Amino acid sequence: MADQKIKDFPKSFGALYFPGFEVLDIAGPLEALNCLSRFPGFEDLKLSIISKTLDPISVGENSFMNSQKYLPTHTFKTAPQLDVLLIPGGVGAAPTPFPDGTDFTHMKEYLDFIRSTYHGSGGRKPLKYIISICNGAGLLAGSGILDGKKATTNKDFFKQVAALGPKTHWVSHARWVNDGNIWTTSGVSAGADGVLAWMSSLLPEETVKGVVDGMEWIRAKTAENDPFAGGLEDVRPLR
Repeated sequence: MADQKIKDFPKSFGALYFPGFEVLDIAGPLEALNCLSRFPGFEDLKLSIISKTLDPISVGENSFMNSQKYLPTHTFKTAPQLDVLLIPGGVGAAPTPFPDGTDFTHMKEYLDFIRSTYHGSGGRKPLKYIISICNGAGLLAGSGILDGKKATTNKDFFKQVAALGPKTHWVSHARWVNDGNIWTTSGVSAGADGVLAWMSSLLPEETVKGVVDGMEWIRAKTAENDPFAGGLEDVRPLR
């Protein structure tokens, strides 16, 4: 049974990068996958860093953040067939004007890529899973794939992101939410917990424990372990 789970585990991963993405949103999940890739049976995991162009991407506009450059490996047009797509958040994932706007015009090509990749198009198969971190859930909402679903997001911008998905049930007290093949997590560091929970749904627990130990990570084992939710309440879909 364990061998079959390893054999069936997704192999092709994509991470969507854009200017102003939050580093830890994606670094936590990728470190979990890095650790997993060192285990026997997972040596063939593949990662594509995907963006609109191959230009270096910075994580912010001030001099400190602008000095951090990340290089995509693929564009929207050259991205390979993916099993799993990871969507970080960050200021760059927010609509304009920040923080309360709803205009996603500047992210249209990203939304189109998310939508077409999730559903499959141009001869490509649909994704097996899509995972958003932090306010990256707003990009899923903007693409329409959260309609009729449950989701969560960064708690500092919970109401703003919820406004982008009026057909979604936004769960306030949740470190992560799973609805079908869609996983959404709370803010920033929650991405690691969400990806570990996703791994736990597919792999033997001893494998996931090995990943957690390799990361030296204090793991939230239940989605209800959400210390940053405060007094927030769920935002239910409009009827």
